[in-house]
Amino acid sequence: MRYLWLLMASSAWSLAPLSAALAHGAQTGEQDSGHGLFWIYGFLLAGIAGLIIYRKWWRGKEPPERRALKRRLSELERALTSCRAQLQNAEDYPKECGLTDADRHERLRSVASIRGEIDVIKTELAVN
Repeated sequence: MRYLWLLMASSAWSLAPLSAALAHGAQTGEQDSGHGLFWIYGFLLAGIAGLIIYRKWWRGKEPPERRALKRRLSELERALTSCRAQLQNAEDYPKECGLTDADRHERLRSVASIRGEIDVIKTELAVN
């Protein structure tokens, strides 16, 4: 019942012959709403462009050593995710993706070593 009243009220409002047409919240009668919208959209576009330029500038301020550490960290995290996925797939689907015991131990050792390297890089990033 509640939705019926809402539907009737909205349809009555839209069908009212004397209501002024609205465009982006401004009346379009004797006023020129397009001029104001031009400036609103212009400021919005300039703000987005300014944000993009600021973020690129801020990222460029970092020293190259720190950027290299971040890049290395992302590569190690990607490798860790890959090794974990291989181990998980071998557990879930032993016939299709089965690993030998040597392969499984190698993956477990590589996961442990990658975690150690990630911890070292994270401490270096925290110190800098």
